[in-house]
Amino acid sequence: MGYTNYWKQPTDFTDEEWDAVVREFKYVCDMGEDYIERVEVRGSTKDVMIDYISLDCVGCETFYINKRAEDSASFCKTSARIVDIYIWHMLTFCQMIKEDFTCSR
Repeated sequence: MGYTNYWKQPTDFTDEEWDAVVREFKYVCDMGEDYIERVEVRGSTKDVMIDYISLDCVGCETFYINKRAEDSASFCKTSARIVDIYIWHMLTFCQMIKEDFTCSR
């Protein structure tokens, strides 16, 4: 049994907030490299904003956060593995730096 992590992001991250999220994400991925199968960090193009971060782990759904606001609540299920702490860390980090970002389990 693992966790289902939920989060809401009603507004876009600012450029400064997003830069901090990406830096923290890279740090977390470096720490958990033995447990994380795939990491993706996408940036903006000149015409289209496609900023997002995602990771895949064994026993975990794809974890994905977008710079742009999401219309509905997002979630990611984990299977009581070491990656639980990495995902929860990222969510609480986002909640710490972004006033209207909320997360729960």
